[in-house]
Amino acid sequence: MKKGKKGPNNPVLLSNIPECYHYLLVALFAGFVYSNTLKADFVYDDRPAILTNDDVLGRSSWRSLLTTNDFWGNPIGLEGSHKSYRPLITASFRLQFILHGLKAELFHGVNLICHVINSMLVLRLARQLRIMENAVSLFSSLLFACHPITSEAVCSIVGRADLLATTWILLALTTHISNPNNIRTISFAFFAILSKETGIILIPLVMCYDVFFKSISTKQFRKDVTNYLVSLAVVCYLRLSINNFQSPKFSKNDNPIAHDSSILTRTLTFLYLPMFHANLIVFPKTLSFDWSMDAIPKVESVLDSRFILSVICYSALFKIIGKLIMNFKNSHQNQVLLFLIALLTTPHILSSNLLTYVGFVAAERILYLNTVAYCILVGFGVEVTRKKFSTSTERKWILSFAILILSIFSYKTMQRVDDWTTEESLFKSALLVNPTKAHMNLGYVFTTQKKYEMAKFHYQEALKSKGNLADAWYNLGILVSKSSNSTQEAIHCYQKALQSRSNFAAAHLNLALLLHDVGLHQKAFFHLDECLQKSGENLKSYRNHQRTQATCAYNKGRLLQKSKEFHVAIDTFKLALNIGGKHFEHTSSVLNSIGTCYNEIGNVESAEKYFEAAISENHVNSYLTMAHLKIRQNRSYEVEGLLRKVMTLAPDSVTVLQNIALAEYHMQNYNRSLLFYRKALSVNANHVESLHGIANLLQETQNYSESEEFYRKILEIQPHFYSAHANYGAILHLNQKYDLALKAYDTALILNPNDDVARENREKLIRIRENDKTLAEHITCVHQHGCHPNRERKDLISLETLREYISLCKTYTPTVDPALCEPIVEAYVEMRRDARYSSVPTFVSLRMT
Repeated sequence: MKKGKKGPNNPVLLSNIPECYHYLLVALFAGFVYSNTLKADFVYDDRPAILTNDDVLGRSSWRSLLTTNDFWGNPIGLEGSHKSYRPLITASFRLQFILHGLKAELFHGVNLICHVINSMLVLRLARQLRIMENAVSLFSSLLFACHPITSEAVCSIVGRADLLATTWILLALTTHISNPNNIRTISFAFFAILSKETGIILIPLVMCYDVFFKSISTKQFRKDVTNYLVSLAVVCYLRLSINNFQSPKFSKNDNPIAHDSSILTRTLTFLYLPMFHANLIVFPKTLSFDWSMDAIPKVESVLDSRFILSVICYSALFKIIGKLIMNFKNSHQNQVLLFLIALLTTPHILSSNLLTYVGFVAAERILYLNTVAYCILVGFGVEVTRKKFSTSTERKWILSFAILILSIFSYKTMQRVDDWTTEESLFKSALLVNPTKAHMNLGYVFTTQKKYEMAKFHYQEALKSKGNLADAWYNLGILVSKSSNSTQEAIHCYQKALQSRSNFAAAHLNLALLLHDVGLHQKAFFHLDECLQKSGENLKSYRNHQRTQATCAYNKGRLLQKSKEFHVAIDTFKLALNIGGKHFEHTSSVLNSIGTCYNEIGNVESAEKYFEAAISENHVNSYLTMAHLKIRQNRSYEVEGLLRKVMTLAPDSVTVLQNIALAEYHMQNYNRSLLFYRKALSVNANHVESLHGIANLLQETQNYSESEEFYRKILEIQPHFYSAHANYGAILHLNQKYDLALKAYDTALILNPNDDVARENREKLIRIRENDKTLAEHITCVHQHGCHPNRERKDLISLETLREYISLCKTYTPTVDPALCEPIVEAYVEMRRDARYSSVPTFVSLRMT
């Protein structure tokens, strides 16, 4: 462009930049403003949409992603589904996960690229509409690139739905303006609606453009409109059929206005909300990650200033539209303005709650497409102002104003990008706007950071303003369990959560486990059954509900296993596998538990089958259990391979080292057993099972002195355990430290008066001391008096009588009922086997030495 003298037709605004660099400038500017988003993590809605979404993580088929599941990975046909069908976005997440895993910076990078492309498309659209100079079009695109209202769509990874839907719409509009093609436009419409539901407005927007800029009396126009209407009907039918022609249902916390009992309040508030959103675009000073709950007060009266202002704005808008319509045929400018007003308002209609209720009161990312029209309209305003002020000084003021706006918006946007970097900064930024939601989410963040006092404070603040928040009560229960071990307080929190939401499966599960710990077994199993019986089809997080139910069945099986109800436990474990599916996180543990139950009831063949299935999942405990099973079956030659494999899986696990030591002990490889016990204790010197094992091994190999040291260590760790005192007393007994042994036995019996072994060993010790005393008296008497001490015992049987009794006994042959022979033998073998293969001896019996 040749430079001319400054005049009405020679713009100063950004005109010193060559037009060939405008697109590059827009791309660089958008990339600069949002560059810090590449440092952001997965935040807020990114977690359920990506981190726990089976469709993204490849745990479900591509077919279910494309045909049956909603955006959050739940079956779209369920009552509780959001009905949000965005397969292109979910597919893009899945492809990225396949390529580079869960690297947040790369997910954010794709979002940033989409925004850069959209900013350049805004420049192209503004130029195609031909209502402003190219330099002013550049200003409009730069304004869009840095507008703060776009920050949520760009910084939240799930905002890619809005970004990509806008990309398809802008591509369709710009190509339709330059070179109309019905098939291409309809194809873009399909892609747009597969990105987000609001993409459906593409066809109406194209029809509006044709109405405004083409002759409606031509045959081609009627043909195009017919094609568009048929396509629109087909798209709508297919889209509605995917969710069984059902409308989504949302909770009161998500959209409290929709649940208000007063139709007047609902009507007035929903009429105000478009003005609220318009205010966010025009004056984006106060922004929030969430506008649910009570963030926006309800409009309950026609005298409310917000409603009055809304009526004024609506009146002004309709008046402007009316004037533009009156002579739009002869005015290209009026045609463009009408089209821009359509682009500004139409996308918002679907999410305004006026046609159907949606899952939010207000949201910033839904304004991304509307902002395109707003920025072009602002550019038009700058163009009109520029033409009215033709002097160089006046135009410099206009340029200064434009630069100031871009600077302010860029600064605000960069602040919001920093807010969206972490969940903590994001939720803190909303404390003044939506305190209840912000406090609740901050409680979760600080819990994950193990800042329990701060987390508790935020949960309590959230519950002060809204006491029926089931999630807050549930998370507070988890927090209390972790931080203070206050079981009763945690139970109270879970009960409050269930009062607010009776089908809260996770609350039922955690409450059941706590009740079982305090001995309320019947109530515990009641809540476990409640957890398993709730269908969850009306919940928006159906997949999480299913996972919780599977975990519930697993825990119920474990409790039944502890109660020796092995058959019922097996059925419950199998139910866990059925609910959890092939990607259940506890599958290997469940398989191992089933194998253990089968082993307990003597079904060794089934036990091996399930142990091998668990081993195929590289379940460490299953390798160890299988090794012990092989040893019991005298198949020690198969054990070495199992132990070698488990060492490669967990070489530094103290539990693994301890179990390998135990296995070597069972195979009578005492030196190797001792070596692994010492390795285990080098990892954790206070590992009680390893201390028990090595102490017992040393006692078995008659190394009593060193064994005593380890039993003393156990006593130091467990001073309130009766078994620790009983074991220590027994080893002292063997080391002939009778006074200390007697003291240890007495302590054990104080802690547990029913400890028969400790009582028996104590009696042995007393008899030994009495016999020693009798022997000493006998020797002393012999040496002093040359004769035995006079010990008349009337209760003694004479030798003659005893000999006659023995001779008589030898004449009898004892008989045993044949029906009792086998049970006696089996009981004896079982007793010997249990004694030999007990993994953690709970006592040292002097009878074994």
